Amino acid sequence: MKRVFGFPVEKKADLLAILEADPYAETSFARMGYKLKEGAQVGADPKMLYLYISADELAIKAAEEKIKAIEAVIPKETEKKVIEEVDKEEDNAVSGFGDIFG
Repeated sequence: MKRVFGFPVEKKADLLAILEADPYAETSFARMGYKLKEGAQVGADPKMLYLYISADELAIKAAEEKIKAIEAVIPKETEKKVIEEVDKEEDNAVSGFGDIFG
C-alpha cells in the first residue's frame, strides 16, 4: 500500500522530530522506509512537503496516528502525482544500477 501525506513547510521541524523518533520501535518510520519530498521536487505545491510511505495497512494506520496533528489534507490528484514521481525515481535508480553492473 502506498500513501502520501502533505505538510506545510513551516511544520518541517515538527515532522522531522516525528520521523526520527524511536527508530527501533515496531511501527517507526525508519522501519517502514519513507521518502520526504519538497513540493517543487515532484511538481506540486512548493509550500508543501510530501511524505511518501509504502507499507502494509497497519503500518500506514500507525503513521497516520503519529502525524495527524500536523498533517494537511492534500487532493487525491496530488497524492497520485507524488506516487508516480517517486516510482519513476525508483525505476530510474534500478535502471542505473543495471547499466553499471549490466
